[in-house]
Amino acid sequence: MRWEYCTIEGALTAEEMNELGSKGWELVAVVSPGHFVLHYFFKRAIDV
Repeated sequence: MRWEYCTIEGALTAEEMNELGSKGWELVAVVSPGHFVLHYFFKRAIDV
């Protein structure tokens, strides 16, 4: 299985995360590297 990845910087609402989920994106991690900006990491399977 192969994956593609997406990173988003900034706050996401539940509605925005649900929209990403409906497109096949799975939330893998959320980090805030000390400067109070959230970084969201998503992945989804791709067909090859």
